[in-house]
Amino acid sequence: MNEWYCYNPQEPPVGSGAMGDVYRGFRCKNGAPVAIKRVKDAYANNKMIRERAKQEASLAFRHPNLVEMVGYCEYAPESGPIFMLSNFVQGENIDVFVKKLANSPTRVEKICAAIYSVLDALDYVHSRGVIHRDIKPSNIMVENDSNIRLMDLGIARMNGGNKFSSFGFIGTPEYSAPEQITREQNGTCVQINATTDIYALGITFYELLTGKNPMASNVEAETLTRQMKTPLPYSDLIPKKLMDVIWKATEKEQAKRYQTAAQFKAAIEAALLPDPPFSEKLAEWFKVYWVLVVGIVAALAIIIFIIIVILI
Repeated sequence: MNEWYCYNPQEPPVGSGAMGDVYRGFRCKNGAPVAIKRVKDAYANNKMIRERAKQEASLAFRHPNLVEMVGYCEYAPESGPIFMLSNFVQGENIDVFVKKLANSPTRVEKICAAIYSVLDALDYVHSRGVIHRDIKPSNIMVENDSNIRLMDLGIARMNGGNKFSSFGFIGTPEYSAPEQITREQNGTCVQINATTDIYALGITFYELLTGKNPMASNVEAETLTRQMKTPLPYSDLIPKKLMDVIWKATEKEQAKRYQTAAQFKAAIEAALLPDPPFSEKLAEWFKVYWVLVVGIVAALAIIIFIIIVILI
């Protein structure tokens, strides 16, 4: 059974992205709000883009940190506008939300809590063979100042496809992993996988904590070069242990990053733990190196004994 939905194209979109504009619409049957994304007409006649749109609309995911899809609409099977419908989420982008935390003593912890939710969503979609490929602040919504929702699977790739655009780079350069830019790394063919999303979230995480994305440039080629070669600079706005976590998440080589969203989340949680007291550190050190300590003490005792015997 077909459902009818509507929106007013004269109203300004509630959001825009690389693939299209999102409008607030309604279900004609009962007036329930929905989000209607109209794929840009420049892409609408591209076969691969149409396949991606259908793919996103078909993702029947149910997770508290994802925006649930409603359906897909096209005027003709091969051409014309494409519309993707999802549940309407009332909220604000995470970068806007974070600005309100500027004077909060728990700012870092609250940003980390939001990142946990994104990682939970990524763990869910990755377990179902989907890579998001466009993690960035504008695709992370804070609903009612609390719940986090990851949006826009519009350029997501199903595992096994590994398709690259025939007309150029797909994604957002300021957040894209090196393997999205080139298919080789150190002369070896690389795949788009979970670590690709982990890299992008690492860049996003850094930006939320510092207010700056150091990969961004007015010249796209420069941005892509930085993604390929330049590590994130140290920032004193980020606790040192957390900075180490972000550096690992944004390693240029995939094998050096966290391999799963769960690993990334666990590392953030560990980085926020307070340092143990010195006595505990000493006990832990002794537990690990006690054999060495005993050996050194025994060796010293033997040397002293020999010296005494010689002197006598």
